[in-house]
Amino acid sequence: MSDTTLLALTGRDTLDLLHRISTQALMDLAPGETRTACFCDFRGRLLHRAWVARGGDSTVWMARPDAAAAPLIAFFDRSIFREDVRVSDCSSEAEVVWCSDEAPARGALLEREGFPIRLRAATGPALALIGPRALAAIEVTRLDERARIAAGIAAHGHEIGEDHTPFEVNLADAIHLDKGCYPGQETLQRLVTHDSVRRRLYAVRGDGATPATPAEVVRGDDAVGRLTSAAAGDGGWIGLAVLRHDLGAARDLALAGGAAIAEARPLPLARPLGRPWVAVD
Repeated sequence: MSDTTLLALTGRDTLDLLHRISTQALMDLAPGETRTACFCDFRGRLLHRAWVARGGDSTVWMARPDAAAAPLIAFFDRSIFREDVRVSDCSSEAEVVWCSDEAPARGALLEREGFPIRLRAATGPALALIGPRALAAIEVTRLDERARIAAGIAAHGHEIGEDHTPFEVNLADAIHLDKGCYPGQETLQRLVTHDSVRRRLYAVRGDGATPATPAEVVRGDDAVGRLTSAAAGDGGWIGLAVLRHDLGAARDLALAGGAAIAEARPLPLARPLGRPWVAVD
């Protein structure tokens, strides 16, 4: 359970704080609603991605299945001054997992006796919580690493990290373009204004043994990006890579060191919320 996060945030300033420090618009988050949010540094580089849900008693739950709680709590501690916000670490009470189940409806939170059991944002997979207070006795169809990669889902320790902006790893739908300032907002807004996002997430596949990640991706003598996730597939491997956006459906790429990439396919672009943004596909 140490590699997943479940936080309970309480206090009258909770939504205001999260709205000010995240990429997502959260001031109007309603009870029973879930949204995803990114938290960036001043350069617009990704530090954290989490699901944010408001419970029926106004507790704000934050969950993620792919990273421990301590770094996120430390991030909040640096942001809380005189605000009425209390952060409780509930990660030991339930494991958070990706699941392929359709429940709940998109954008919803399901609770049991005031404790979250399922969360699902408007896009992406649902999360299930497994533990004594959650779904201990209910079977959950988990997404394993290969299924995550096949679905094109970014994860901490792979695509999510300080090397990338949310746009580069297909998390634009966690960014609201009509909200006010937050860390990294100026940089991310400039990328939108000038349509200057130069890398995007690709699905890739290759033959032979599954490569270690991260690994540099090259075209001839030119470095064009990085393989960030890989898992064994049928007769080879599949992966996710953050590559130059202008490569298209490339078949002349390789990993540094010589292993060929049989196919690289750009994933459909997620779109930011708020006003329209016409990006290069």
